[in-house]
Amino acid sequence: MEMMDIRIVNYETKYLDAIRAINVAVSSHPNRPADEKELCRHLYIDYYAFYSAENCFVALDKNDEVVGYIISEPDFGRYRKHMLEDYLPEAMALREDFGDKIRQEIVPYEKWHDEYDAHLHMDVKPGCQRKGLGTMMLERMLEHLKDIGCKGVMLQVSRKNEKALRFYEKNGMKTIDETDPYILAIKL
Repeated sequence: MEMMDIRIVNYETKYLDAIRAINVAVSSHPNRPADEKELCRHLYIDYYAFYSAENCFVALDKNDEVVGYIISEPDFGRYRKHMLEDYLPEAMALREDFGDKIRQEIVPYEKWHDEYDAHLHMDVKPGCQRKGLGTMMLERMLEHLKDIGCKGVMLQVSRKNEKALRFYEKNGMKTIDETDPYILAIKL
């Protein structure tokens, strides 16, 4: 595995378009309709960039190109409130059934948020994967969340995403819920 010349830096607004593009590039359905891409942007990028930017990091290569990101929300109550009050109406304006997708993103965390107060999402640009970048970002985020007093962190992974499941398990996360999507978590 080739190591990359990478810096992990705090998120800034100037990186928003790059992380949105990476999110689309790694999607299991990159050719999905525009309204579905917009929903994914809300679910997996924009909330964190606008409401939890201090808990987001990007990976820059030697040319200062964004090659990955890791974003987190340490306060489930804040996440739930904004998703239901702000994003739910926007999502339903795009397409009525998107309201269910917003709720499906929140519900799996409800059961576990007292024990694992933070959750995260990360992506690595195609061509930069399997070079240690994901581990670097995850270690930086776990350190950050521990420093700000989080008890634990969790995330959702589709049971079909075997590479991601292996990656998180290799990095110490345990499956705590085997419904689909799986919930993986680690105590800090």
